[in-house]
Amino acid sequence: GNLVKTSSEPASAYSSYPDFSRRFGPTVIDGVREGLENIQWRKEWQGKRLLPHDQWPERDLVNFPPYRVKDVPSKVRWGFVPDSWFTFFYEKTGVTGPYIFLTGVLIHGFSKEWIVLWYDFNEYLALAVVAVVLMKKLGPFLADFSSSVTKKETDIIVNGTQQQKALTGLAISIYEQQIENAKSIDLVAEARKEILNMQLEIIYRERMKQMYDGVKRRLDYQIALQNARKDFERTNMINWITSEVRKAITQKQEQDMVKQCIEALKQMASTTTARQ
Repeated sequence: GNLVKTSSEPASAYSSYPDFSRRFGPTVIDGVREGLENIQWRKEWQGKRLLPHDQWPERDLVNFPPYRVKDVPSKVRWGFVPDSWFTFFYEKTGVTGPYIFLTGVLIHGFSKEWIVLWYDFNEYLALAVVAVVLMKKLGPFLADFSSSVTKKETDIIVNGTQQQKALTGLAISIYEQQIENAKSIDLVAEARKEILNMQLEIIYRERMKQMYDGVKRRLDYQIALQNARKDFERTNMINWITSEVRKAITQKQEQDMVKQCIEALKQMASTTTARQ
């Protein structure tokens, strides 16, 4: 059977009695407590749960097994004689052995006057007949009634046990699911770490983009500044050269230049006409 340690409740129960504590003292109480804690109580035997009075480790369960109430009573003959008595004689004397033994006992009792045939013997016979009739008539009804009561009580106990088993199985499945979930904690932690790394990478890339945009804006500003400076210098230079050239040209030179242009245009017109 399974060996299970007992708890310290019996020892504490002893210590709760003032007379016990006053008579034996704390040393004895501690010894009793330690002894009870070291006892290996047997909770089960051959797959069946033991009652408290059968759990003592020195209990001989092989030669004296625990008593179990039978669901169906043993077979009897003549309404009250166990069938096992007949089978016992069958193995020793044969089929007629128990009947011969009973007849011999009755004859021996009559001869020794252990069984006295007195005037009230007919009353015993009448009582026996009444008992047989009652057993034949009321016996099946009482048997069915007791069987129904026993079955009802058994069903209550079995249903309660089945419900407890179902609840225990549900709790075990929940615990197993929690164990499986606990095994995936490492995967969840790894996934969270990957997510954090991805978020850090996104933040890093965003900041790199911000830095790139800031540097690009500054470089574009410098390029636009240089282009504006060059345009300003070019415009000022062209205006200065134009104004200086205009200042250097006199009115007479301007009229001569206009005449030369007109002559050139006339020559070009005449040449074009001649070609046509």
